[in-house]
Amino acid sequence: MFSIARSSAAFALSVLFCAGAVSESPLPGPVAADVHESYRLLTSSYYDAVDPQALLAAASDALVEAAKKHGAAIDPPLIHAQSPDTMAELDAAIASSAEEAHVAPTEFAYVAIDAMAHAVGDRYTQFFTPDEFRAFNDALDPEKISGIGVMIVADEPSSSVRLSYVVPGTPADRAGLHVGDVLVSIDGSPTKGMAVENASRLLRGKAGTLVALAVQRAGTPQSLAFSIKREEVQPPTVVFRMLPNNIGYVYVMAFGKGTPSEFDTAIGRLKENGARALVLDLRNDGGGYVDSALTISSRFIANKPLVTVEERGRRATTIDADNQASIDLPVTVLVNGYTASASEITAGALQDDGIAELIGTKTYGKGVMQTLTPLPDGAAIKITTAHYLTPRHRDINLRGIDPDVLVNEPRDARPGDAERDAQLHAALLLLQRKIAAAKP
Repeated sequence: MFSIARSSAAFALSVLFCAGAVSESPLPGPVAADVHESYRLLTSSYYDAVDPQALLAAASDALVEAAKKHGAAIDPPLIHAQSPDTMAELDAAIASSAEEAHVAPTEFAYVAIDAMAHAVGDRYTQFFTPDEFRAFNDALDPEKISGIGVMIVADEPSSSVRLSYVVPGTPADRAGLHVGDVLVSIDGSPTKGMAVENASRLLRGKAGTLVALAVQRAGTPQSLAFSIKREEVQPPTVVFRMLPNNIGYVYVMAFGKGTPSEFDTAIGRLKENGARALVLDLRNDGGGYVDSALTISSRFIANKPLVTVEERGRRATTIDADNQASIDLPVTVLVNGYTASASEITAGALQDDGIAELIGTKTYGKGVMQTLTPLPDGAAIKITTAHYLTPRHRDINLRGIDPDVLVNEPRDARPGDAERDAQLHAALLLLQRKIAAAKP
């Protein structure tokens, strides 16, 4: 949905493995590959020039500290960046340090890689152990859970729980549950006074099993009964609903791999229900995959720049939208100090290309991109490889994006509730004026 002179894979998840054999290393093969590849990427792809000796010195110091924590005193290993055997020296230093400390070499290999990643002096460049990498991925692309596909909140009037969102295409959606429905009981257990966490546990269960619900719906005098079969459900990164005056509300929580598809579903449903304008909520969206942000931006923008990317040793590349924009409704974008990274790419593109006004407060100011590289043993390294500019060539790094309409968020705000969300309220007023002006 966007064009670029070279492959867009550099901006998405990339898989790179080091060249050269590692079988003779004193470290296990995959772990040695982790070390070699991390060093190679840090010295060759980080967007500023890196002093290789500084990386190795950091690794050496970290090995000494790690050994000390295990009760072993070792001299700082000597590792020379100009040596033809730099990687062999690094491997040997890791292996000998681990042996002195009587721990597995993998632990010290991770210590060395982490130290080298920190040595570049960039807070976004970091090493992930296998467990940390799984957690990182789950934040952007959560694992499926077995349930019916609803989000619930406490319902103060009834002291029960209420459906705040029904995920499209899930058992709850197919069964006809609605946002706003109050769950009176779950499998016969009354929900009055029940904590949301406990209600959530009752709704979940083994895929294929049934859950019986009694539901109270506004305007319906008697409760409704549902028997719904649980299945594996993907937690959403996009939630949406229709607000008064046929204004659609779409909240993008993160830019995961599946977010563009969820976004398209949201827009399709809202259009089917007569949406005349849209609020795109990017508040508290810390970013994610750049490709996903560009794909969603291109839904609004045709034949205009989306972002300009500057990489080390390369000419700046401008990524343009094609001529297939699918959304032609008036739109406003909500932003705040936690709108960052990929979400700032989308906000900046919509603002610079004149598609939408931004409402809220200044964004976070992360104008750099990272390339995430999985490593052979399940770990990963994320390296800042590029600097980006908005379509008007604004550098937002450490500066943020100023909204067109400044609206502060009160402490007692309830995001998404127009009566308790001043920023959303301002967006709705602006869109209502646009709708009125567009009437024949």
